[in-house]
Amino acid sequence: MRKRILIIIVSFIVILAQINCKTSSEEDSGISVIYYLIGEVSPNHMDSYILPLSDPNDITTADNIISGISRNRIVVATIGYGSGDGVYMNKDLTGSGNRIWSWHILKFENFADVTAEIYDGWPGYLEDNLSNWLATKSGIIGFWNYTVKRRVDIAELQ
Repeated sequence: MRKRILIIIVSFIVILAQINCKTSSEEDSGISVIYYLIGEVSPNHMDSYILPLSDPNDITTADNIISGISRNRIVVATIGYGSGDGVYMNKDLTGSGNRIWSWHILKFENFADVTAEIYDGWPGYLEDNLSNWLATKSGIIGFWNYTVKRRVDIAELQ
């Protein structure tokens, strides 16, 4: 009887260990990506896009923007062709029924209080003018009327 209980306990421990094993390369490298919905401050275009962040300081700032603590609310980033990076799909989760954009964030630059006017726009405009935006603005965005709204679960982006 004791032997049977010991086997059950050991089996249970092995199962728990397997559940807690890291399976993705991001987890193995210690990098955790948090996804954020970037939406309008004042509704006008009724669209949004997804911002992936992995730097702990950037994640803290994004969470502070959501809670109203941080003033630097404009996302400055470099975008490129393609709807995602293979892990997530950059899509509009607010107004257009999960429209998938043909662009995504290549590199987050910083949060800013202001940006140059040439970087202002909105996701739908960017979608319709993507080639021109990439050619004339080096892919940099800094939409004035958009900010971090909430965290997004990866399941929403697949």
